[in-house]
Amino acid sequence: MGFLFKKEYRLGLMLVLVFGLFLFYADQTSEQIITYFSNTIFHYEKPAFLKLVYLVLLIVTIAMLATLNRSEISTVEEKKEAFNSFVISSVSAFFPGWIVHLYFVIQTVETRASFMQLEDQFWIYHCADLTMVIGFAFAGFLKLRPAIHK
Repeated sequence: MGFLFKKEYRLGLMLVLVFGLFLFYADQTSEQIITYFSNTIFHYEKPAFLKLVYLVLLIVTIAMLATLNRSEISTVEEKKEAFNSFVISSVSAFFPGWIVHLYFVIQTVETRASFMQLEDQFWIYHCADLTMVIGFAFAGFLKLRPAIHK
């Protein structure tokens, strides 16, 4: 586990930590944004974000970093660039889905439509999580895999 304290991985790991704290409070942040834009006090009844998925992705990220660190194919600088690029790509994938989620929730609140119907549309209600998982997979395949298996 000493690789977690290596200087070349600090930026990526700090971004993972900060983003993890953001995800921990994503429900409250979303509620505040929805309340602001809809001028209606809003609270989620059913969780909108799959927090267990975030823990799984964190564990997989640490495992991928361990594999990258053991790889003797890439230089230290290539490993650093690959990991940082992977983390930035994975984190960036969350935000387009979050915007789609917020848009549909705000529209549902403003039009006073059925919120249960929105919750049943898994692809829209959990869009932020889905885009993050897809972005994570693509980033791992396009950024980390070449650094591990040249």
